[in-house]
Amino acid sequence: MKTFDDFEMNRSPGILIVDADAQTRAELVTAFKAQGWRVWIATDGQSAIDTLRVFLNRIDIDLVDLQLPHRQGATVLAELAKINPDLVRGAISGDISPYAAAAFRRTNDIPLFTKPLALRALVYTLTEMIVRVERLMVAS
Repeated sequence: MKTFDDFEMNRSPGILIVDADAQTRAELVTAFKAQGWRVWIATDGQSAIDTLRVFLNRIDIDLVDLQLPHRQGATVLAELAKINPDLVRGAISGDISPYAAAAFRRTNDIPLFTKPLALRALVYTLTEMIVRVERLMVAS
C-alpha cells in the first residue's frame, strides 16, 4: 500500500470520523492512524460541527455515516461544508438500500463507501483525494 511519501505529501492529513457505532469508529481510527493520519472522532452531528469549528485548520476531510442519531448524515455533511467549503467530504453507511445508495451517488459529488468497509482501500482512496486537492491548490 502506498504511503504519504509515495504521494509526495508534505504533512499528515487530518480526518474527522463521524459515526455513532463505537466498533466502526475504532476500526477507522486504527486504520487511518496506522497510515499516519491525524484523527478526530465524533459520535453525532453536533459534536462533528463543534469539532470541526475547533480544529478547522487541521481537518482536511470528513467521513460521515449517513445514519446518525438526531440528524441525517447528509445534513451533517452539508453543515460541515458550510463551515469549511474546502473540506473534502466522504460518506459511509451500512444500512442503506442499493436504491438509496444509487440515489445518493447520483445527487452528490461525495463518495459513498458501504459497510463493511474495506479499510485499506478506503484509506488509499481518501489519501488520493487529499493529494488531488493539494495539487489543485498548488497549481492555482
